[in-house]
Amino acid sequence: MIIPLLFLIAIIGYFLYILYYAYSFYFARIKPLTVSEKKVLLNNFPVYKKLSTRQKQKFEFRILRFRKEKQFVFNGLIPRQEDMALLLSATAALLTLGLKNYRIPAIERIIIYPNQYFSKLNRQNHIGEYNPGLKTIVFSAEHVKEGFEIPNDNKNLGVHEFAHALSFNAIIEKTQESKQFRIQIAKLNALFENADFINKMKTSYYFRDYGKTNVHEFFAVATENYVETPEQFYKEFPELYRIIGVMLNFDFHQP
Repeated sequence: MIIPLLFLIAIIGYFLYILYYAYSFYFARIKPLTVSEKKVLLNNFPVYKKLSTRQKQKFEFRILRFRKEKQFVFNGLIPRQEDMALLLSATAALLTLGLKNYRIPAIERIIIYPNQYFSKLNRQNHIGEYNPGLKTIVFSAEHVKEGFEIPNDNKNLGVHEFAHALSFNAIIEKTQESKQFRIQIAKLNALFENADFINKMKTSYYFRDYGKTNVHEFFAVATENYVETPEQFYKEFPELYRIIGVMLNFDFHQP
């Protein structure tokens, strides 16, 4: 009786050690957001004020995790780099707030330039892009900031590029959430090819023209609208609003 009991105690002890190690590595070493960082969130994310206490805690934790796990590379003279990393981490956390799988393995590196930059991908000047092969998002810091200056103009570079990454992430992941995401993309594609829907888009002027490029750009542009003007979106395009709502599992109209 003694030997089996000791063996059981050893197993339990080892299991507790693993839990403690995991906790210390993933949680204890992450410092909470400072008061000044929370002010940055309040000033740039209107929805932050609407979140419940529990949602705010989850949002803040995911910001910290994203910022800790991803590599941020700053090229050139960029003031307040900490704020830029916070804004981008918060954007990623906001788009995944309703998801169980929020780590976005399709992103490993975030490169930030002061302004527009020359892209080696297509040899043109860019303000932002997502490279799935390199698992890298590239941003112009100036244009990221502009995306937050007017919170309801449906132009947010951070949201746009992270939407591209989320879409690609749904392809490489094999989770139930990713499967559901792909199903909704198919529904969105069907709308995008529907003549009546296209005509409605043209007459409403709600989505900017860049979204008409292809279904991937349409999703990214529509996600910008979903985040910035959810009330108008729901009123004008309720079917599309519901599709994106299922994708993100978060309702910006009624958080």
